[in-house]
Amino acid sequence: MNRLFIGFLTVFFSVTAIAQNLVERLGVNENLEFNNTTYKLSWTAKPNDNYIIQEYLPEGESLDHFNQMMTIHLFLTDIKCKDAVYKKVNELITRKKYDSTCNYQVNESVDGKEFLIDFLLGENKDNKMTIVEFNVYRYKQIQISSKQNAIIVYAYTKRGYGNDITTFFETLENEKINYLKRMFSTKIPTVTIENKQNDPC
Repeated sequence: MNRLFIGFLTVFFSVTAIAQNLVERLGVNENLEFNNTTYKLSWTAKPNDNYIIQEYLPEGESLDHFNQMMTIHLFLTDIKCKDAVYKKVNELITRKKYDSTCNYQVNESVDGKEFLIDFLLGENKDNKMTIVEFNVYRYKQIQISSKQNAIIVYAYTKRGYGNDITTFFETLENEKINYLKRMFSTKIPTVTIENKQNDPC
C-alpha cells in the first residue's frame, strides 16, 4: 500500500485496519486500464464497514516502490460529493503548512455531479527531497442499491524518487493536462459489494 501518504488515501474517513490477504471486494474482476497502461489488483482492505479500498499496479512494480498506481476507494455514505471534496481540500490545506511541495486544484464537471482534485505531495530527508507524488482523485456519487448511497473515488498516482525528481517535474508539466482529461473521460469501473461474514479486514 502507498503507506507514505496513508493519511491522504483516506479521503474523509480514518483507516482503522489493514488487510493481510488479497481479497477482491468490489466485483471489479478485470484489470484497470489508464493512459495506455494496464494495472493489476495488488492490495485490498476493508478498514471498516463503510470503506473499501483496492490498489492496482502495473506489471513489475511493487507496493513499496512504485512509479504509477490506480486506486478505487468506495465509501458507503449519504455524504454529498461536494462535502467529501471540501474535507479533502481541508486535509491538503493542513498538509501545506509542513509540506512545501503540496499544491492542489479542484475542477467540477459541467453537470456538477463529479469533481476532480489533482494535488502534489512531497517528502524530505536531511533537507533533500526524496519522494514526490502527483495524484488525481475523481469523486462521483453512486448508488450501490436502492437503499445504499456511496461515493466512489477513482484515483491515479504517479511518483518520482531521489535523483529522478527533477525529470519527474519536467515531465509532469507537459503531461498534467493529459492526465486530467483522461481521468475525467475514462469510465469508472462498476462496483458491487456483498455481505461476506468471514471477510478479513
